[in-house]
Amino acid sequence: MDIRLGAPRFNQAIESLPARLRDILAALPDSVKASASEVRLRAERPLMLTSPGQNWFVDSFARLHNIPAACVLVTPEEIEEAILAMCAYSVHSHQNEMAKGFISLKGGHRAGICGTAVLQNGRVQAVRNVTSLNLRIARDIHGAADEIVGRAFKDSLCGVLVAGPPASGKTTILRDLARQLAGGRTGRYYRVAVADERGELGAVHEGIPQNDLGAACDILSGYPKGEAIMTAVRTLSPQVIVCDEIGGEEDVSGILDGLRSGVRFVASVHAESIEELLGKRQVARLLSEDAFGMIFLLGGHDRPCKVKETIRTEALRYENGGYTLHRSVLCHDRGADDVEYVGQGEEA
Repeated sequence: MDIRLGAPRFNQAIESLPARLRDILAALPDSVKASASEVRLRAERPLMLTSPGQNWFVDSFARLHNIPAACVLVTPEEIEEAILAMCAYSVHSHQNEMAKGFISLKGGHRAGICGTAVLQNGRVQAVRNVTSLNLRIARDIHGAADEIVGRAFKDSLCGVLVAGPPASGKTTILRDLARQLAGGRTGRYYRVAVADERGELGAVHEGIPQNDLGAACDILSGYPKGEAIMTAVRTLSPQVIVCDEIGGEEDVSGILDGLRSGVRFVASVHAESIEELLGKRQVARLLSEDAFGMIFLLGGHDRPCKVKETIRTEALRYENGGYTLHRSVLCHDRGADDVEYVGQGEEA
């Protein structure tokens, strides 16, 4: 990543932190800021920074250590102060978000929260006594989806599923996919609708997207994904709908309804391996309806946005109650210039 672009995104993300912590983090070298993906605050525990393949502890002189001794301890009061600032001093207006475990911030950044759940009828209604925060730095990397666009959208539109473990760059990839499809990178401008439930893709702030998602893109910010999909189909006539992190049945039902209206989908899902992905019930249901033509599995947090494996869904077979591969996978483990086919049968 270009250090000149990465460091300002980091500085923007830490704006809501208490002054002591913000000043320490702001003093980090720009090269560290550009590669950082998360800042973690835990009550009475050391301030921690996550970079690809490494967790670091930060001391009061903005130096990084791989052990926590003599590093900055975060106080409960600082976590409370951070929560208030992230909510613009109106915690009540963010209770729905917090009940889902996060707070959306300006610029597409997101703070994951951990505390004591307040339950009502078995469902989380609020979170109190927050004990830790995970501030995720949103990266807007132009070209991050080049390989996927080249493989899946060379000739026409294709349904695409991007899978990967946490912090593997799924959201960054989706953001760039939307921008390329709606921005004419493929040779034409597709009408793209983005179901931006958590505000991470378009990062709409006061009605203005902070991230460029292309000239022909409409952003439905804050909608539950299922509702956003149906609203887009009814009112925006999209050719492609982009949605992050497929979850429950409502998400799946919304996608299926959109498919029946002739819309193509680009979506993401958590999975560390092809086997784990194919074992997910919601994924199996979507595959049974031909929702996706290609699946891209990303590497781990140490190789964010890097495609590890590519599967054409025609290479999948349904048997014994689930999907399995019966043809080979395009494997990228050796790098972009050294690709090999692995598996049984004919090449995918």
